[in-house]
Amino acid sequence: MPNYELKKSIEVTKLNLRTGIPMGAPPVTIPFGAVIENPELDYDYGKFTFLGQRYRCPSDILKAAMESHPVGAPAVSAAAPPPVAPAAAAEPAAIPAEVAGLRWEKLGSGPHLVERAKVPGGWLVMVDQSLAFYPDPKHRWNGTSLA
Repeated sequence: MPNYELKKSIEVTKLNLRTGIPMGAPPVTIPFGAVIENPELDYDYGKFTFLGQRYRCPSDILKAAMESHPVGAPAVSAAAPPPVAPAAAAEPAAIPAEVAGLRWEKLGSGPHLVERAKVPGGWLVMVDQSLAFYPDPKHRWNGTSLA
């Protein structure tokens, strides 16, 4: 399935991985430039995978935010909308331990595996295969507790 780069930020709702229904959590903003996977239409909503999690937003917002061609594919006419696959019951892939291009450094020695990687605007923090973003534009966080 092709990956698409967002050309603007969008506000989305997180979906339960197993059932595919909204989790009731507050909306999440996915920044422009983020790469999404497996976009699909489901009635009035567009669903996709971002960092191993499933999300949804209104389909017109998703279509407007997607680049006109898949990441890594040759550019196509700007008038041609990106293809959106019909809904499929596919299980999202697990987050790989090593992501190409990122340098992960281990933090601490507790019962959970905690790693961080420097990215523009802050840090990606991985705890036992779960990802989070910690905003720190100047990368001042030394990896210890903030309390």
